[in-house]
Amino acid sequence: MANPSRRVNSRSDYYYRGQAYISGNTVRKLEREPEERKQQKKRKTVSVSTQKNRAKAMQMSRGYVLFLALISVIALGLCVNYLRMRSHLTTQTKAIARAESELSDLKADNDALYNTVMASVDLEQVKETAINELGMQYPTEEQIITFDTAGNSYVRQYQDVPGLK
Repeated sequence: MANPSRRVNSRSDYYYRGQAYISGNTVRKLEREPEERKQQKKRKTVSVSTQKNRAKAMQMSRGYVLFLALISVIALGLCVNYLRMRSHLTTQTKAIARAESELSDLKADNDALYNTVMASVDLEQVKETAINELGMQYPTEEQIITFDTAGNSYVRQYQDVPGLK
């Protein structure tokens, strides 16, 4: 059992951070003034000129209303223009994606046709036909003329080659 002579509340219970602490299970409620009384007191202390100034401050002039309307119309126009441009961009993006897809399909078809053509051509047979039936020959050393390409991968012929004929 608990010791009845033991003191339960110590001195620290009565003070909380330097302020008085009331021990017990109920807290006293502060009396509050009703809101109506507070407003009535405020109304009584406000002068007539103050009331006029407040009423004047609550009104908007015609110029200010026109300015706000103009700004609102401009903002609405900008929003509509933004949405129109965004829609146009989306349409263009879809068209580009469609064209890229079509290009990819065409490239795949082209590659497949090229491979089919290359597989169907026998180069040895072409060489044999050219030499035997058409009388073609390999060029000799005297027929070969070399040109300086100056860094290009090919040479364009703008005139007749000198020394031939």
